Amino acid sequence: MRHLPLSALQQRFWYLCTAYPGDASPILVLNWRLRGPLDVPAWQAAVSAVVDRHESLRTGFALRDGEPVQVVMPPAGIDTDVVDLRALPSDEREGRAAELLSARTHRLLDLTADPLVGSRLLRLADDHHVWCFTMHHLLADGASLRIVGREIRAAYLAALDGATPGLPELELQYGDFAQWQSEHDQAGDLAYWHERLAGVPPLELPTDLPRPVEKSAHSAEHLRQMSPALAAQVVELSRRSRCTPFMVLLAALQVLLGERSGQDDFCVGTPVAGRVRAEFEPVVGLFANTLALRADLSADPSFADLLKRTRSTVIAGLQRQSVPLGRVIAALGVPRDPGRTQLFDVVFSMRNDTIASVSQLGPLHVEGFPHGHAKVLHDLVFDIWRLDETGLRAGIRYDTALFRPETVDELARRYEQILAAVVARPGDRLSELAARHG
Repeated sequence: MRHLPLSALQQRFWYLCTAYPGDASPILVLNWRLRGPLDVPAWQAAVSAVVDRHESLRTGFALRDGEPVQVVMPPAGIDTDVVDLRALPSDEREGRAAELLSARTHRLLDLTADPLVGSRLLRLADDHHVWCFTMHHLLADGASLRIVGREIRAAYLAALDGATPGLPELELQYGDFAQWQSEHDQAGDLAYWHERLAGVPPLELPTDLPRPVEKSAHSAEHLRQMSPALAAQVVELSRRSRCTPFMVLLAALQVLLGERSGQDDFCVGTPVAGRVRAEFEPVVGLFANTLALRADLSADPSFADLLKRTRSTVIAGLQRQSVPLGRVIAALGVPRDPGRTQLFDVVFSMRNDTIASVSQLGPLHVEGFPHGHAKVLHDLVFDIWRLDETGLRAGIRYDTALFRPETVDELARRYEQILAAVVARPGDRLSELAARHG
């Protein structure tokens, strides 16, 4: 066993998990539906090979003098729990599978006692399985899901042939990142964040219910599909404006939040990959950071001008994304409030599904299996999936202790309305937009 300090990103997440525990842990989930002949021993061997390859997947936590440390266990594989549902009536198996997976992915884990990585295989028929792989967010991030998925594929195909996976040797492990982060001089970048964010006020969105004294961990999700035509207009405006669709979508969200709050100055959080060195690209671990992007809606700009401001803010932030959010918050001296998260209460992200459609894995057809939405630590989380064929799919995860479903539905509708207005007439000032479409 090796004992390692937590990375700065893990320290921040440890605080969030312990300060706002709720009734479920933030768990990353890889759920695959497997149709076709499955070699179960080969699948179990493939999962074990990937777990042994990454130190993060063999890591637990312990407290030393009241402070958490990582405990890295030696390679020993992982048991894939196989549950046979074939004895159930055929029309009940799907529902039972969903129940079992929901119970596995929506539970509160003891960070110092419970296994933080799990593998379960549900057998619905001889040629129909559902596989669930779970990782506590302290161990991994969204990019890690894609790494695990890619390596499981390679390891399974090798196991079918009785071979070892032909995966390149990892130059570094997550512990190397934690050490690099502690030694990396970030004074200049931290100074930027301190200057950029000093004095930013909290976003005061109207809520349906009084804010609890302690942050709630109960959440729900509202989904909304936007048209392919609107998606194409977003892409076209981004092209003309020399920015990305993310910037257009973020700026439109800033307009919405400014309308609702009456503020022209606030922060929105956005997750970033945080893998600033090429050697860390194939490593499973918690590299993802969150940037606090300050909105500036002052002086009633046109949307085109707001987009320029947003573009500059995003580019400058990405250039300094290696500074952990926790260090930024500490440098700013933001007070802790058990009823809300620090610096921002709204998060915006562009997401990629690990498997967007049916794919082939040897004789198996593989597709995603729904597992519900991830836990919310903020008031609102706006998720956007860019789907070229069907348009934009938007999701709003929200704290049910603050917002009612009808309010969130109206927010989603208004966001789409704003987006349609600004891509059609980006030269209009925000006041004209409100007057014409409010």
